[in-house]
Amino acid sequence: MATSNPPLKVNWDYTEHAAHYDKRADYSADAIESLLGAIGCGPSTPVADIGAGTGKLTKELLKYGLVIKAVEPNDAMRAIGIENTNGKSVTWSVGTGEATGLPASSVYAAFFGSSFNVVDQSLALSEVSRILLPKGWFVCMWNHRDLDDPIQRRIESIIRQSIPTYSYGSRREDPTNIIDASGHFAATKSIEGPFVWKMPKSDVIVAWKSHATLKRQAGSDSVFDGIIKEIASYLDELPEVIDVPYTTRIYFAQKLK
Repeated sequence: MATSNPPLKVNWDYTEHAAHYDKRADYSADAIESLLGAIGCGPSTPVADIGAGTGKLTKELLKYGLVIKAVEPNDAMRAIGIENTNGKSVTWSVGTGEATGLPASSVYAAFFGSSFNVVDQSLALSEVSRILLPKGWFVCMWNHRDLDDPIQRRIESIIRQSIPTYSYGSRREDPTNIIDASGHFAATKSIEGPFVWKMPKSDVIVAWKSHATLKRQAGSDSVFDGIIKEIASYLDELPEVIDVPYTTRIYFAQKLK
């Protein structure tokens, strides 16, 4: 089910990446299970998935019987998310991390799955504090590829041949300091879950096509397309299915009041 709100202006437009996004790896099931146990999040608990995209994290949370308010500003991403979660206990709406559109004190936990790095983090933390129930939880997480893996190291080399100053930015930075400094939450905790995601080579290429950070720093379609072509050429030398090592890194903190 979806609710409608006026379109929002956002700094990151994922429209052209939406069709490719589902090819990305899921989050570590063990890490999510550990997280939900640590914060006491069980069946029928009302939660928010903010920047829900195509429902990657939403689908994982649904496995635990949570009742989810999925907030996503991008029409294309949200449309796929609605299709991916059709018939489930999810309500989709338009909103951002800084302005979710959700009622005050309405959710026990607010999750940011690979989305906390594309918001004004201070404003988003204030907004999360507003929508959380007393003693509720803020959660953010990302999947990080193991860049020491030989295949991933080669892909990084290909990228840096075209973008020598390439950086993953805040998605690979520990957000503990900004969470703790917000004044809204107790000390930040963390959970890590390493895993290996088996991906057909075609899916690896599709996943890179959804990489908004790479597209931004490429600066032009021709540079971006050239990088994708070079990655595809390298992958042609490899087996049809590739083991991609990841670590899901989760940071969470409890609302003070």
